[in-house]
This record gives sequence, C-alpha cells and structure tokens, in this order.
Amino acid sequence: MQEWLANPAVQAGIAPFITALISAALLRKLGWYWAGGALVAGFAVAVYLSTGFQFEPWTSTRKIVALTLGAAALGLLYDLYPFQRRWLMPVTFTAAMAAVVWVVWPVLSRSAGMKFWLLAAGVSTYAAWCAVMMETLRAKPAAMISAAMALGFSAGITALLGASALLGQWGIALGVSAGALWLFVTFTRNTAVGSLVALPLGMGAALIGCGAFVYAKLPWWSLAILATIPLLAHLVWFPRLPRIAQATLSMVVTAAPAAAAVWFTLQQTGAPPL
Repeated sequence: MQEWLANPAVQAGIAPFITALISAALLRKLGWYWAGGALVAGFAVAVYLSTGFQFEPWTSTRKIVALTLGAAALGLLYDLYPFQRRWLMPVTFTAAMAAVVWVVWPVLSRSAGMKFWLLAAGVSTYAAWCAVMMETLRAKPAAMISAAMALGFSAGITALLGASALLGQWGIALGVSAGALWLFVTFTRNTAVGSLVALPLGMGAALIGCGAFVYAKLPWWSLAILATIPLLAHLVWFPRLPRIAQATLSMVVTAAPAAAAVWFTLQQTGAPPL
C-alpha cells in the first residue's frame, strides 16, 4: 500500500481525482458553492502524499502550498460576501503580486538593477493576471471550470518538463481535481463553482509556473502561452448555448493553448526527468 501511495502518478493523478470526485458528490448536496471545496481537497491530498504539511523552514514549495490554501480561504470569503465585489479585483491583484514576490524572493534578493525589476515585474504581472482573470470567470461556471482544468494541467506538465517534478505533481493535481468538478458542472444543474475554485486555481497555477520558471528551467514564453487560457475562456462564452455544449466548447478551446505550451516547452527542455 505504501509503495502504491508513493507512486507519483497516484499522488498527482489518481488520488486527487478520486478525492475531488467523492468530495464534489458530497459537497454539492449542500448547495451554494460548497462543491468548489473538492478542488482544494484534491490538491491537499496531493500535497499530503508527496511532502506532507510541514511549513518550517519556509522553502519556496512550502510557500506555494500555504499561499494556495490561503487563496482558497480568501475565495471562500469572496463567495460569502459577494456584495463587496467592487473591492475584489484590486485585492486579488495586490495579493497575487505580493504572493509571488514572497515565493521568489530568495532569487530576487540576489538580483540587482534592471534584472531585479524585470524579474519582479514579470512574475508579478503573470501571477496577478492569472488570479484576476480566473476570478472574472466566476459568473461563467462552465467556462471557468474548463479554464481551470486546462490551466492546472498545463502548469503542472510544463513545470515537470522544466525539471520541477514536485511542482509538476501539484499542478497536475489541480488539473485533475478541476476535471472531477468539470463532470459535475457539465452534467448536473445544481453544481455551482465560484471564487472557492477560481482563486486557488488561478493563484496556485501561477505560483507553480513562476516557481518552475525561477527555480528550474521553464521558459518564460511558456507562461505567456498559459496566460491566454482564461482569456480564451471568456471569448468563447455564448450564454444561449446549453451548459454541456458551453463546457465542451470551452474545454476544447482552452486545451489548445495548454497543448501548445506543453509542446513548445518539450521542444526546449526535452523529455521530463522521470
């Protein structure tokens, strides 16, 4: 059993998917946006099986775990207090920028001059964009969960190709957990997803991508391609389409840049370090 649980495929794929699937089936019965907790549960299982929840000393990977879980808590507050939405985008933008700077600070602190500002501006803009754009999909659940699945999977696979196996596992776990939720959002009428999905997915995928870029060898342009995923989910939203058709269309469209990012990263880095 221990050997089975130690398998990276189980830690990143099978266990998070089963956990998210069961959690979504149970939580959706409570109504509201509680089903979104399934994504957090799937990610938490992946972390528990791979490294456990140990936060000291504060390494970059432990910061990513803490910040992703913190984003889930913030997303829950967003869902609880929707009447304060005028403040949510500035808060999300600022929080994402501060989060990624904290994660990459060991490298930033050793940089100087233009290198410092280019790196800080690049990762901050990317993290803020992903978090904000995923949050703006909140009113479009089918498009949002499709973008979440594509962004999570592609962030994980490109991180893996960029020689960061642990970050790759966590990104894939976010993707498969979103995939379990996608089934419920697509094929049931009463499964709602809100900021409880959008914020931890957007923040988590962005931090994983930036971590793989700064600490491993993920090319920066892979992140630029991934940044188009939530934007495309917005552009192909047709409110008159049935939810199944909308979710399927969004999945296909967002899968295109996800696949492109993986392919171009593979050409640059070669096969993953398995």
